[in-house]
Amino acid sequence: MDKRHDELLTSRLEEIITKGCTYISWNELYLWYGVRKLAARSYRDLSTRWDELATSFDLTNLGKLVFVQSPWSNNSGGIYLFAKEMAQAVNDYDG
Repeated sequence: MDKRHDELLTSRLEEIITKGCTYISWNELYLWYGVRKLAARSYRDLSTRWDELATSFDLTNLGKLVFVQSPWSNNSGGIYLFAKEMAQAVNDYDG
């Protein structure tokens, strides 16, 4: 991974801390990891990076990284990332 891509990825993961979640398009992930298809190794790398970042900010209580696929699953889609313990449902009502 290029240094600039590494820095962009770290910045996106920091958005989880500052904004609660982040979004990364499939095309960005392909470019940053230099692949045509994402494999388990890429997801493991993202999780490891999150664990290291959360530890460095003493935020391990936020939990593991969660991946949620965008509803637009073609090439224009991507994934939303957030920490497991940060998610809070807002639709817990019986309409």
